[in-house]
Amino acid sequence: MKKATLGALIAGAIIGLGISYVAAVLVDVTGKPNFCASCHTMKPMVESFHESVHGGNNAHGFAVHHCTDCHLPKNSLIGYLFAKGVSGTRDALAQFGLIHMVDFKENFWEMKHYVYDSACLECHHMVKEPEKAIGMSEESRYAHKEYWKAKNAGEDISCINCHNDYAMANFAHPNLLNRLDKEGE
Repeated sequence: MKKATLGALIAGAIIGLGISYVAAVLVDVTGKPNFCASCHTMKPMVESFHESVHGGNNAHGFAVHHCTDCHLPKNSLIGYLFAKGVSGTRDALAQFGLIHMVDFKENFWEMKHYVYDSACLECHHMVKEPEKAIGMSEESRYAHKEYWKAKNAGEDISCINCHNDYAMANFAHPNLLNRLDKEGE
């Protein structure tokens, strides 16, 4: 192999790795609560998230690190990146007034369209086999078995049918509707 060809391959590999690294950093940074809160419209969501179990208000102080941990699908890297691109573009266009902004208060109970089971199962993978889950109550074990029966039968069911701020205090975005009311005043 000629030195010029080898040099071009090495340079191409270094440039490719550099671009990949920058892209990975951008994907990471643009999924964090501080980035999401940089738009005025997202501040109530981020504030309420920090008061939730998933935001660190729990006995262990553990919190998910990114808004995208819950609000983007985790079925595949391509699907994740596509959904992130579409969602981010839509949010940016709405922020600049180029398209209609989502009414979060009006769409609050449409959670299944922006909270994904694949995201839940990324952390809570033990519910895939509730009979083997350690520390799960019998009531919870039964409920998750029923969920999987319904899901496997093709029913339109989602984790958030049961796991939401209405059914479970401080679950994900406590008092969000109240915060959104105050924002609208």
